[in-house]
Order: sequence, then structure tokens, then C-alpha cells
Amino acid sequence: MNIMDYIKLHQNEDFKKFPFTEVDNLIFSCIPYIDYTGIVPAFRHNKITLNEAVSKLNKNPHSYHGLFIGNTYKMLNLMKDTKRYGNTLLFNYMKVVNNEIQFGAITMLLNDKSTYIAYAGTDTSIIGWEEDFKMAYLYPGVSQKYASIYLNKALGLFPKNVRVGGHSKGGNLAICAAMNAKNYYKRKIIAIYNNDGPGFLKQQLLDRNYRKIQNKIKMFVPEQSIIGMILYHSHDYEVVKAKGFSILQHDAFNWKCNNKEFIKSKLNKRSKTLEHKLTEKLENMPKEDKLKLVNDLFKIFYSNNIKDTKDISITNIFKIIKSFKKLDKETQRLLIEFLLIIFVK
Repeated sequence: MNIMDYIKLHQNEDFKKFPFTEVDNLIFSCIPYIDYTGIVPAFRHNKITLNEAVSKLNKNPHSYHGLFIGNTYKMLNLMKDTKRYGNTLLFNYMKVVNNEIQFGAITMLLNDKSTYIAYAGTDTSIIGWEEDFKMAYLYPGVSQKYASIYLNKALGLFPKNVRVGGHSKGGNLAICAAMNAKNYYKRKIIAIYNNDGPGFLKQQLLDRNYRKIQNKIKMFVPEQSIIGMILYHSHDYEVVKAKGFSILQHDAFNWKCNNKEFIKSKLNKRSKTLEHKLTEKLENMPKEDKLKLVNDLFKIFYSNNIKDTKDISITNIFKIIKSFKKLDKETQRLLIEFLLIIFVK
């Protein structure tokens, strides 16, 4: 079963009857991928139930580009009339997309009075993908700064029992924000969830702020993880059985679970190689080389006036692949897979 089946199975049980699980975490981490502008209030006292928010989304249906975003919309409609999720309160919505940042976050108050603060992963904007690539040499990035400001402001509203999480880039932002939370706010956080999100530069994992929250981090990756194996991260993570091959396993809807937890598995050989060799290679690559690689890659998009992945043509793809020729074969293969995930998204 996947998260859709899990929602159907537990739809009549609130969080007091059947407590929050790691699978619920993945479900809530997907919610900020949808645009709630004009529906979910920003930092005000107003709140809206998930049921009401989805009903408003349905009045003005959008074209949800990509399989993952489309499934997220279907998931919300499955959740809206359930006892478990329908009365979840949504608020503190924030979305910023401009020429240097793609950022999203939302706060959710569950019916057991606990809170889940979720950060959006990368959407279809080119700037979002450029931010991801910049993580190889830049900390903190603009989204990471926004995530930290957002969490400090949000944590001031709750006395305790706060979970922070995200899928893909959102998982990285959740950890970064918790690292930079004020010390008296850190005590309010009971768990930090990273669902196949990229790691950090080595010095961030050696930082005392990371060590203070390390025991609260719960990281999950699929068997053939790529995104979650990039850069440095805690080795205390769990591997989830998933459907599909390679980058398709990054899709949260392909992760397998039973009635209360993920079905556990082992990391495949290629992901283990990525975890060690690629991370080491990126660490040892001069910053100037990493900067040039990212600039050259995204220059192709911008020179063709491409601001969203849905505008990418086959011609653009060939231009990009040609720009990889000077790199070693493994790095070329990885970058091509990144292009694939853009389309899957």
C-alpha cells in the first residue's frame, strides 16, 4: 500500500485514537507543494480547515503540471472529508518565488493539538532547481534563510509538541530551520523529518547547532535514493521500500507502507556509491568549479527565456546534455537523471 491507501484505511480515526506515525509525516510533507495563495491565511490569527481549503481549491481548478503535483491534489481531495485529516487547521502560509528564491511553508494544527510545520520541496520553477544546485557550494542559501526566519516566528505561537518536516528540498529546509531556531524554541520541537532531502556541506554537520538537534532528526530515503544521498547527512536514516526505478523512487507516492509505518528495505549499491563518492567529489571540487558548473547549466535556461520546467523543449535538453561532456561519466549520468526528475515532478 502507499500513502493514498493509508489515508483510506485510517480515514475514520482521529489522531487521539490512532496516534501520528511516520507515514502521516510523509503525507503532511507533501501538502505545501500546492499553491494556497488567497486561500490559506499568512501570519495572522485566522485559520482554515483542510476541508474548507480544498473545497476552495476545487472551485478554481488549476492545471497541476507533473504526476507528483497531480497526485498531491488528488491526495488532498481524499483527505478533505476524513475524520483524521479534514479538520486539520491550515495557517501561516507563505510562498515566495522570484529571481533568486523558490520557497513555500505552511503550519498545520492537528486534532490532537500537535503541530506540523511543513516546507515545500522544489516546484517546477527553474529558480527552485538552481537553488538546489547551489547547495553544493553555498550555505545558507536564500530559502534556508527564509526557512529559519519562518520557523522562529511560527514556534513563538505554540507551547510544545511541534514537528517540522518536508519532502526533498523541504527536508533540508526543515533541518536548517531547526538548527537556527532560538534555543528556548528548540525545546518545543519533538521531531524533525527529512523525507529524501539533500544534505549539507561538511562544516554544517560539525556545527554545534546541528549537534543540538541531531537526535530529533528522522530521515527516510527510498531504496534507490539519489536526492537524499547528495552532500553530507546523518548516517542514522531508514530506507523505505519503493516502487519504480532510480529517480522515480523520489516520488512520495511510490513509497510503500503498511497500516502504521513504512516498509523498510536496504539501500541499493548505486545509492551507496553516490552517498560516498559523489559527496566526496563535490566536497573536494574547488568552489570556483562548482560555481561555473551551476552557472553554465542554468545559463542555457535563462538564455532561452525558460522560467518553468514545463517550458523545456527537447532542443533545450540536448543543449544541456552537450554542456556535460567535459564531466566524468558518473557525474554526467547523475545530472541527466536530475533533468528527468524535473519532468517527473
